[in-house]
Amino acid sequence: MIDLSQTDLSTAPMVLASRKSKLAMAQTEEVRRSILPVPAKILGLSTIGDEMLDRPLVDVGGKGVFIKTLEAALLDGRADAAVHSLKDMETQIALGTEIAVVLPREDRGDALVGPYRTIDELPLGARIGTASVRRAAYLRHHRPDLEIALLRGNVNSRIARLAEGEFAAIILAMAGLNRLQLDCDYHRLDETIMPTAAAQGVIAVQIKSSGSRADAVRACLASAHCAETADCITAERAVLAALDGSCRTPISAMADLDAAGRLSLSAAVLSADGQQKFAADAEGSREQAQQIGTELGQRLLQMCGGKAFLA
Repeated sequence: MIDLSQTDLSTAPMVLASRKSKLAMAQTEEVRRSILPVPAKILGLSTIGDEMLDRPLVDVGGKGVFIKTLEAALLDGRADAAVHSLKDMETQIALGTEIAVVLPREDRGDALVGPYRTIDELPLGARIGTASVRRAAYLRHHRPDLEIALLRGNVNSRIARLAEGEFAAIILAMAGLNRLQLDCDYHRLDETIMPTAAAQGVIAVQIKSSGSRADAVRACLASAHCAETADCITAERAVLAALDGSCRTPISAMADLDAAGRLSLSAAVLSADGQQKFAADAEGSREQAQQIGTELGQRLLQMCGGKAFLA
């Protein structure tokens, strides 16, 4: 444990930047608890992605719109660290910053929220709500008859719209449902039917790369880090980096570690309509996580015919 008396954290508590949504605040509170007794306070910020809910994320700047406001607070000194859902972070983050720690992964899966237990149980032509191009593509791949409708907003507002009868069912992340401990009817989806996004269910903490206070913050955060999660998300995010697809590209990537430290990785890229799917697997030692992910991403790129498919 770092000696706080030797740093300015003893008189100026660590400031954690967070989106203002209930889920984001719950995630940031999880970080705050994990570094106790280090004093920390939360700076809630509203992002463009939270404010512009009437159009797909791809039309307002992609998933990165949730990140940039928090990065700005980090870089201009209002915050010492920014807490993110790693799934929302682009593979290239702001210069002068780093991902200091990732917390142990929550359930990475997706949930079908509503009265139906599986995608196969959904009625013919059922209207399903989601904002994810990956979820939409897999739904169309498995059930081309379904009507996929845009559903954005916080978790509670999405569930409210389902209750009002706008949709037969909606798809949400298991991690968010677990963290908010919501009382609603849902069933975890089979990952062979709905493979998940790279880094789904993982909280990441971003800090400045240099400076005496950044060094103190890094040291204080270290106890929250999960090495197993880090190896898995390294492989998954390496797939994304190798594909370098646009935010309109449906991509799944899932890594697992066995007891012997062997890492297995499966990933796929789909067309937006779900009619074309290219999937591949790889494995190796956890120390090779970056290489495994990069090579698998490159293989998928060749399989789908190159960048034109990803545009």
